[in-house]
Amino acid sequence: MPNSNPETVALMGVPISNVTMDSVVEFVNASIQEGGFHQVATANVDYLNNAIHDTELQRILYKCDLVIPDGMPLLWVARLLNRPLRERVCGADLVPRLAELSVCQGYRMFLLGASEATSRQATENLLERYPGLRICGRYSPPLTPLNQMNHEEILRRIEDAQPDILLVAFGNPKQEKWLAMHRDRLTVPVCIGVGGSLDFIAGAIARAPKWMCGIGLEWAYRFLQEPRRLAQRYFSDAGALALYVPQQFVPHALQPWSRTHSQVFSESAENAIIISIHGNLRGESLKEFVAIARCAIKTGKNIVLNMSRTTFLGIDMLGELIRLRSRLSPVQYLWLSGLRQCHVRVLHGAKLDAHFMTVSSVRDAMNNATRAEQRGDLTLVRATTRQE
Repeated sequence: MPNSNPETVALMGVPISNVTMDSVVEFVNASIQEGGFHQVATANVDYLNNAIHDTELQRILYKCDLVIPDGMPLLWVARLLNRPLRERVCGADLVPRLAELSVCQGYRMFLLGASEATSRQATENLLERYPGLRICGRYSPPLTPLNQMNHEEILRRIEDAQPDILLVAFGNPKQEKWLAMHRDRLTVPVCIGVGGSLDFIAGAIARAPKWMCGIGLEWAYRFLQEPRRLAQRYFSDAGALALYVPQQFVPHALQPWSRTHSQVFSESAENAIIISIHGNLRGESLKEFVAIARCAIKTGKNIVLNMSRTTFLGIDMLGELIRLRSRLSPVQYLWLSGLRQCHVRVLHGAKLDAHFMTVSSVRDAMNNATRAEQRGDLTLVRATTRQE
């Protein structure tokens, strides 16, 4: 997978890729060259708030190749949790950069969603600004719930157009769920949920001045333009930040911190790879863990993380745990063993405790793996290994 190892941090239960605009463009280019299917989400506070209440959306975001930080509050929260994100990557700025890339490389773009008028104007503006751009198709399906859409018609149009980049402007969570629903049928290398980006490109909504964007006040400028539509959403998002950020910050801040050298060890058992984590995983030691975990996945065995001597779980480590779990094959399973109570509270505060199986010791994990092999599934194991 191209650029498969950007640092990831976990914010309110969602994995956020620590990327720059340039690195996202490089990822898109490499993904098109590779082929296959790659899904990119452009996340803001509304995404995080929706994912907390929508397990399906949260799991879809786990599977995305990139979840880029579209909103400034995500950068503020990450800085509060001592792992700053490199920069904001706004969807409305990303689309023009992808148009530039497409002109240079001869890639084909398809615009899906938004209103007919917005889609048409956005197309005209892009073609005027980027001569040589190949927009191979656009379609604005009727505004209906996801389960009432004419999916076959949409897929047929996309298949006939054969784009390299598909921009989906259904809004969150509809666009993420639509892409996840059809990931096995879409033959487009890069699919990106762009929300209201086409409205900005079409000029239907004015962008805030650069100085307001730079200090994180773009939301206020947008609110002044659409107060009725945005009031409820912004009120809900502000409430989510006020409620859930302290829930993640407090257990994060109360963890013990050790200045001892961090180490990662791995050993192979009959039915699992055991990875032992000592100390605080930051910097090079975290990269070492990622490399070892990726090798463990390739073995096809279950993975047990021995965390009895782990001292600190940062949001970057939590992000890597999410990625590790999402990359397991259907017959592989992951156990976190020996977690201290402070780390259990960290998982709970980060809205991740329901997504990992925990056991008290490596021996318990190995026993559960053996039982799972004998039964052929983990139904009983899932029910008995989760710790409160």
